[in-house]
Amino acid sequence: MNPKSDGRFERKRGDNVVKRKSSKEQRPLRIAGYVRVSSQRQATEGDSLVAQEHEIEQEVESRKRRENWDVGSLEFYIDAGKSAKDQNRPQLQRLKRDIAAGNIDIVICFKLDRITRSLKDFVDLWALFADRDVDVISLREKFDTSMPTGEAMVQLIMVFAQLERKMTAERTFSIMRDRADRGLWNGGHIVGYRSVANDPGNLEIDPEAAEIIRRIFDKFEELGSAGAVTRYLSDLGIRLPTYRTRADKIRGGNLFTKQKVIGILRNTIYLGQIRWGDSVRDNCHEPIISQEQFDRVQLVIGKTTQRRMNLKKPKGRVYLLSGLLRCKCGAHMVGASAHGRTAKNYYYVCTRQSHEAGKYSCSASRLPAIALENAIIGRISAIGRLVEARDRIVQEAIACLGGEAERLVEEESLSRRRLAQVRGETSKLIEVLKSLGARGLSSVQSELERLEEEEGQIKKNLTDIAKQQAPVERVTDDARTFLETWEDIGELLQSATPEEQMQILQHYIEVIELGAIDQSSKTGTYAMRLFPEVRPDRGFDFDADDCPDDGNPTPETTNGAAPEIGNGSACVNLGRSGSHNRPESSATMA
Repeated sequence: MNPKSDGRFERKRGDNVVKRKSSKEQRPLRIAGYVRVSSQRQATEGDSLVAQEHEIEQEVESRKRRENWDVGSLEFYIDAGKSAKDQNRPQLQRLKRDIAAGNIDIVICFKLDRITRSLKDFVDLWALFADRDVDVISLREKFDTSMPTGEAMVQLIMVFAQLERKMTAERTFSIMRDRADRGLWNGGHIVGYRSVANDPGNLEIDPEAAEIIRRIFDKFEELGSAGAVTRYLSDLGIRLPTYRTRADKIRGGNLFTKQKVIGILRNTIYLGQIRWGDSVRDNCHEPIISQEQFDRVQLVIGKTTQRRMNLKKPKGRVYLLSGLLRCKCGAHMVGASAHGRTAKNYYYVCTRQSHEAGKYSCSASRLPAIALENAIIGRISAIGRLVEARDRIVQEAIACLGGEAERLVEEESLSRRRLAQVRGETSKLIEVLKSLGARGLSSVQSELERLEEEEGQIKKNLTDIAKQQAPVERVTDDARTFLETWEDIGELLQSATPEEQMQILQHYIEVIELGAIDQSSKTGTYAMRLFPEVRPDRGFDFDADDCPDDGNPTPETTNGAAPEIGNGSACVNLGRSGSHNRPESSATMA
């Protein structure tokens, strides 16, 4: 922090704080008083709701006299009977929304633990406060971030939070490494296996799912590609097996994707191995695939990968979008380089222009690698920053399944009503049989058999409905997970190495499909599809020199479009090389 001439301190964005806006001093202050108690008992003690409100009001009046505060508004946010163990409190959420909207200048609380008792939550909240230039005042602790001592206290809290995160990560890694060394599985559900009852770290074969795994390996050897295997499974209606989580939820039931098939074919867990980092332990559980067949499959995969990635790559250069980019013609785009007069320039090019030129015609331009990678990282980071954007994407993904969910619920209801009717009719016939005795058997036997057959069919229908409902529930749960996992993606990408950035992008992005490129205006479009059910699509302008890395995303799910977010366009300059120098004759655009 840098001292200013008037004694105030300038807060820097890189330190999780921002520079104070001069407009705060030019307008009446908008103050929020946050009040909370966690039990009814506290209502009669010194920090009751009324007592807290009174203390805050007195502080505001005192500041008016002592510091000439020009107060425009004082609004209270009151959470009664709510614990501070997390941020799931209605009025705290309303306060966060108002801060994000720029409607609050100062937050005052009686004690800091009224806002949160969690160090992690405080760090998260402070990031929001600092980004919107909001000061925090705690009356009991004399904590005031508008003063240098308050700023110093925040920085100290940040240091301890960073240390806590690092120690937690190290403890978690150490535990997982130890479990792997003992042959225990650290991950979640794996197709083909299930956890041993009362011993979740050990795996045993799931016979039905293991048969699917064997079929995938056999068919890959027969058909020669993961795409062909995926189509084969889809044509036969073979889906991922369903399973029940520890939270008693049904997962699975969706169709196999090409990425899922490739992941299975490469996974050494089917050899009975457990891997964690560089550590490999054999004979941890019963294998599903033999070592010989696994090696044959890897050989075919290796040849296919080499054929698709046979362009010469510059040594040491990591292409972040490797395996994700698809040309408009449908082929992969891979990294390549060209020498300029002063530097080496990096590009993504269509594979059909090199090893398939005799069979196909593709005139796609080379795309500057660094500029395109920055645009994608900016787009991903923007989704993480915009809570409203993420929520709209999720709601759209869920809404698109609403009609299907309603149909399944209605069909289930009709089936259950008919099942009750069938059972009622069966009971009546049994009563008739009791009254008539053996002589009445011939008269009701055929009807009993018909009802028994119908009951069996209804039960089968109900089982099928449950299997169809599982993917719908999975999408809803995955959509919620999407909100949580994306929150820190921008910060994670900025601090990661190129190798780590590539792994992160490939974890979240399923494919990036390039659209039309207009050479005259140097503009183009791409569609980016995310795992598991979200696909934001948008256009971007390549031409401006000083445009941002990200701007005008139009989120779109796999089943429909969500509202547009933001203004402006993300930019990549196709007229420049990947190193941002003017391309020379040997590196000009194709």
